[in-house]
Amino acid sequence: MSAEMQKKKEREVGALLKSVLTSFGGKLPMNKLNVEYKTVVGTDIPFKELKHSTLTKFLQSIPEILKLETRGGQVFVSVVADKNIDMILRHVKEQKPETAKAHPRKKKALSSAPRHLHSSRPVVPLHQWHYYIGSHVSMTKKNGRSYTTSTTNGIATPCQNQKKLPDFKHVSRPKVQAKKPAKKTFKQQLVEAVQTLCDPSLMPTYNTVSFGKKKLDWCTTIKIGDLLTVNSYPNSVKSREEAEEAASQKALQQLSQVAKMRQTAQHYTVTDYNVSIPRVKQLLEKKSPVKRFWWEAVQGMYWDVYQEKLPQDWITVVKSQNNTSLEFDNPCTDMWTVALAKKIPSSGSMTSEPLDTSTSCGLEEAQFHCNSENEKSISTVGGKLQLPTLSLPSTPTWDVVINCVEDHNNIHLCLVGKDYSEMFDELVSEMESHYTEQKHLQSVKELAVGDICAAKHQESWFRIEVLETFSENAHVKFVDEGDSAIIPLCDIYDLHEKFFSLPPQDLHCCLAGFEDAPREATLQALLECIPMSQALVARVQRRQEPYALVFFDTSTSEDINLNDKVFESLVLHITEPSLLPDGCVAEVYLTYASYSGIIYFQVDSDTLISLNDLLKIARRKIKEIPLDANVDLTKLYLTYFNGDGEWYRAKPKSPVDVDGKVLMEFVDFGNVEKVCISNIRNLEAVSPLLAKLPHQALPCHLYKVPSNPDLKWTVKACQRLVELTSQDTPLLLKVVSQWTERQLPMVQLFKRLLPQNELVSINDTLGINTNLFSKEEDKNNSTDKDMFLCHARSLSSCVSGPSLPVQPPTAGLDSFLPCSSMSPSDIPDVGSYFDVIVTFAASPHLFAVQPWNMTKEYGELSDSMQKHYNNLVNLQQVMEIKGGQYCALKHKDDVWYRAKVEMTQKETVAGVFVDFGDRFVSSLQNVQPLLPSFCILPCLAIKAKLYGIEPANRSWSPEDALHFRTLTGNKYLSSVVYDKKVDKNNLLVLSLLLIDTSDKAVDLYINQLLVEENRAVYTWA
Repeated sequence: MSAEMQKKKEREVGALLKSVLTSFGGKLPMNKLNVEYKTVVGTDIPFKELKHSTLTKFLQSIPEILKLETRGGQVFVSVVADKNIDMILRHVKEQKPETAKAHPRKKKALSSAPRHLHSSRPVVPLHQWHYYIGSHVSMTKKNGRSYTTSTTNGIATPCQNQKKLPDFKHVSRPKVQAKKPAKKTFKQQLVEAVQTLCDPSLMPTYNTVSFGKKKLDWCTTIKIGDLLTVNSYPNSVKSREEAEEAASQKALQQLSQVAKMRQTAQHYTVTDYNVSIPRVKQLLEKKSPVKRFWWEAVQGMYWDVYQEKLPQDWITVVKSQNNTSLEFDNPCTDMWTVALAKKIPSSGSMTSEPLDTSTSCGLEEAQFHCNSENEKSISTVGGKLQLPTLSLPSTPTWDVVINCVEDHNNIHLCLVGKDYSEMFDELVSEMESHYTEQKHLQSVKELAVGDICAAKHQESWFRIEVLETFSENAHVKFVDEGDSAIIPLCDIYDLHEKFFSLPPQDLHCCLAGFEDAPREATLQALLECIPMSQALVARVQRRQEPYALVFFDTSTSEDINLNDKVFESLVLHITEPSLLPDGCVAEVYLTYASYSGIIYFQVDSDTLISLNDLLKIARRKIKEIPLDANVDLTKLYLTYFNGDGEWYRAKPKSPVDVDGKVLMEFVDFGNVEKVCISNIRNLEAVSPLLAKLPHQALPCHLYKVPSNPDLKWTVKACQRLVELTSQDTPLLLKVVSQWTERQLPMVQLFKRLLPQNELVSINDTLGINTNLFSKEEDKNNSTDKDMFLCHARSLSSCVSGPSLPVQPPTAGLDSFLPCSSMSPSDIPDVGSYFDVIVTFAASPHLFAVQPWNMTKEYGELSDSMQKHYNNLVNLQQVMEIKGGQYCALKHKDDVWYRAKVEMTQKETVAGVFVDFGDRFVSSLQNVQPLLPSFCILPCLAIKAKLYGIEPANRSWSPEDALHFRTLTGNKYLSSVVYDKKVDKNNLLVLSLLLIDTSDKAVDLYINQLLVEENRAVYTWA
């Protein structure tokens, strides 16, 4: 391109940029400029064509048209005003400004919806599984990824192996109805009010960000010059527009008062420097003689005390005078500090004295812009920078926002206030601005455990700590949010020194009083009752990590104790013990055998573990509980058991007799004993939760024991049963018939004999020995004797563990058989049609498909896997598995899938579901070896990407990914194979043209639709 043509092109592009900026009120953030330019012109800003390496350099080359300025850590592009532009802008400002698209950004003062799953997050986020529902073929994958196919009439399916490619030119599109003009919004009203009350040339600046790793909540900060800063916090809304409206409404309410104060200050601007200089020195001496203050803070202090305004040129005038005893410094562009000269040497550079952050929110910028004091004070370990320790408030209550709830009573939160969340918001904005420049993206050379770095995760920037490194990924903790994830190494960068000044904001806490509550039920109750993204008040019960807190919701006129709400919900979520359906096998423990033939069992569960923990606490408080002479037959009590000298839960079966004894039934074992009233305590006084836990003893009868129905159980039979089932040895119980109104469940018992793991039927062993039973009831039986013989298991040892003598067989590393992947020959030729199901979709360039014609085979495989692995007899104890091995893995939907393990960490495994393409992080206890018959079918998930398109804006945004999942989910799709390759991991990767044929009239081409919606561009364009 000749010099003359280049100048002409620059003038054309400059004129177009001028038009775009004018249509948006004369100003746009630089990161939005190209998006809006492309919306108007249809192409990107051609700065490279004009021989500029970056967009910034090109914009700086046309100062007669545009100017760049930085506000609040964000770069804005403004049009250079003239008479014509001013007139146009007046008209534009009366219109509703269009909301420009921007990448969502995490805000810390408010948190996202709960990440309770995320004790570990996978490399690729887990999305909702896609399943096909249509009139042509029905397929379900809700409670398990199994498919059933049935053919009906109604939809024309594309012919297989058709060579002719589709023609993009003849595809009709539904018309989109234009929206009606919106009514005047708070945002429009604010613009008008600012121009009327303050300055006609002043415009509010909006900074709207989404936050949380799911980007579900939005928050807006509005800055009106140096007059007012308003945040939509603590309100959390679900869209960008709602956040801007909420902030605009708050700004309108405060603007009139601020404008009035501004007008008043203008009438009382002090001009006598002989008066103002001593006053400023007096204010600084009183506030802190050793600290530096930002100029804006000094102006604010002066107005608060004297109701007068200092002139804007005050610093310039005072600097020119001698012997003022004041020191001025300009550490950042357009930012000045003021200090007493006697405490700060006039060296022209900032000293190690700290800035005062209590007088103005603007002072918080000292941590991020140029505070050399903080940089000097940052600690190092082994030559690497470390984050400082968070200083906690000494007050009995804290203002907090909960970030996420992980497993049982494991809460991560942040403190709210100008010294915490507001300072972190500034750091977040500064990081976003800092890392948008390519020169700051410096990859970590040698990543090590414990390193503090910056990471880009789901379109946001975070401070992270490295927990473990792998070949291509790293397990990291988000130090300001509290959760962790496995992310690619290419997304981890050096954290600039200025971002080390702020301590990590995450606090690890728990609900006071719930430390030993049932894990699953507590988690469900927490998620129901504890609000996320809302400011709460927390009363501190324990000041050691994890901090024990009582949460209060103070958003209404009545303060709501959320711990009480969680307790009420917890009781509803606690699962009562029950036997499995007929024919199913479960592991149980014998607790009591009655001479009447009723056998009691316990089933290990989360509730039983919590019961054991709560009883230990209650026993320590026995001496603190006063005696109660009255016994309520409807309540539970803490009762002393003579058999082992411990206290257990029991309910009274009779009133107090003349001997001062009560017949008590131990509800977690089944036995009954007479207990002295002095050995009974009020259970609710010890632990309200302990009184609410369901009874753990399950009564049943042994099937066909005795074999002759005319025979009765005896003490001798009970003794033999206890001998066959040694204490704390698990038994296998198979349900023959369920509970009815007339009969208890009938069960079969089996005992495993080592070392051959041979199963022996206890029913058969007892049933064939008729000498153990009698035709008449044993007259020598007594309650006390019966209990003594048959109370086999104490609660203190009710939790099974690795120390038990009986264990399932162990699976070694050689037990994990390989599975084959699909080869290119299994896929139709390039140019052919290929019917698929999209089983996983992260973006148009990263998704997985499953061949439609293989769904029947996979359904049969899945059914066989569920039958095999749901039978406890078939399970093995897995002690170890290595990356690269295949296994059966039980997912959170309680369905078994084929999986490939990619990495392991102690008891945690991570990898990919080979038939669906999505990733998992799970426990080693959910892993089982695959049978050889389960390895015959090749792995069905095939990596794929859309052919011939690329993202319109460098990368696919979360909105683009969500839209793509909407287009491809719940549908039967056809595709055209454009390319087949094998990647470096020897996995097949397809380039596809996806076609939705569900509409009889129109075939919807997904690739073309994304281009028409300006989400993508053709690679050949």
